Amino acid sequence: MVISEVQILYLRLGDDAQISIFDDLYQGVVAQVASVSTAQEAKNAAVAQSLFATQSFKAVLIVDAGIAWPKNKPLQKQLASYAQQGGTIIFCCLFSNFVRPPNMDSLWSTFGLLWKYGDYHRTIFYLSQRMKNVLGQNRAVRLLKEYSMKANHLKNVPEESRVYVPLEQSQTQSAVFPPSSVDKCQTPAALHKYGEGWLGFIGDVNNERGTQVLLMAMLGKLSPILRYRRRRISWD
Repeated sequence: MVISEVQILYLRLGDDAQISIFDDLYQGVVAQVASVSTAQEAKNAAVAQSLFATQSFKAVLIVDAGIAWPKNKPLQKQLASYAQQGGTIIFCCLFSNFVRPPNMDSLWSTFGLLWKYGDYHRTIFYLSQRMKNVLGQNRAVRLLKEYSMKANHLKNVPEESRVYVPLEQSQTQSAVFPPSSVDKCQTPAALHKYGEGWLGFIGDVNNERGTQVLLMAMLGKLSPILRYRRRRISWD
């Protein structure tokens, strides 16, 4: 496949620790994205703003929590405008691992969303039947119908934007604490129509296999030029 333009921008504004962890743990994800798209990265806000002024991207992957720092408020507003005009933003990878609750809530507010930082736990989640209408049948059937995920959740996400949801029987899973009921109105993953574009969120903190498939399905949905290929990402 020949691609004539850079389609994906990795936004990596976190500190050195976040950058190092991403490089160590997410090589497989980067390789998977590279197999279907060209990509570029920005490690500070000035570079990102310059790239937005001179290039057009199909999607932006926000892979750490640096974007949520208060000093990056101007770039947050620029990203909101980008998505409103038809761009795609996916908050994923280390974003949920490192973001502080007040910073996350402020970020969503900048985007004009009512989303809030939710609970943090592991449980079994189930694919929402509504995703067939959002992702399309061909992509929705590729996703795992259910899987165990430890995640930071979002509150106040509309039902039609929740990708995975707990069911009545879902309980927390822990090697330390006894099982307890979970909030059925929260979600660990969202795909939300935003103006002419889309916002995606994946709260998984452990890069589960089901999450890897979900990220590629989101890119397949949101960036029409990309051709989605299902294959297991190697950790070798």
